[in-house]
Amino acid sequence: MHREPTLKDVQHVVELARAFLDDALTLLNAYVQSSPSLTRFLKDQGLNPETVLFSFSFPEELPVILEVARRYFPQNEPYPVNPYALLLAIREAERGRKGFEFGIVAVKDTDLRTQCEWACATVKKNFERFRESGEKDFIAFLGRRWAPVGAENDPKGLNRFWVGNVRYFYNLFRKGGE
Repeated sequence: MHREPTLKDVQHVVELARAFLDDALTLLNAYVQSSPSLTRFLKDQGLNPETVLFSFSFPEELPVILEVARRYFPQNEPYPVNPYALLLAIREAERGRKGFEFGIVAVKDTDLRTQCEWACATVKKNFERFRESGEKDFIAFLGRRWAPVGAENDPKGLNRFWVGNVRYFYNLFRKGGE
């Protein structure tokens, strides 16, 4: 039997939500404070530590992803987008299983490090192509190569969401979240 919620029911749910948020913020603050070197590194790479640590679905992968990215993307070079935020956004959007974390078809069933190395190499190679192309939107440019709409290996047509998803997570993870 279904009954309409009462004001007391709604107040109870609000109290539970408030307690949940308080606990989550306390845990996040404790995590950020307990790992100042990671927080500093994320900030130095132009990332928003709070959103990366709180919203990235694969925090256990951060050390490998960041270490590989550091080898491919020196800080003193100009890039059309933040490569660190882009890699995290691609990982988040792809949500690939182990051995397919970044959705790299050429190297299926490997490991996170290999997938990340291929992802970094692909991004770096496309930075060069993008500069030569004269186009203005790198994420859209990359999307046409990484996840082309209508590709044979995309029978459900999910690639059409790739650019929007990557752009959303990119903006979430980079410093300022703009």
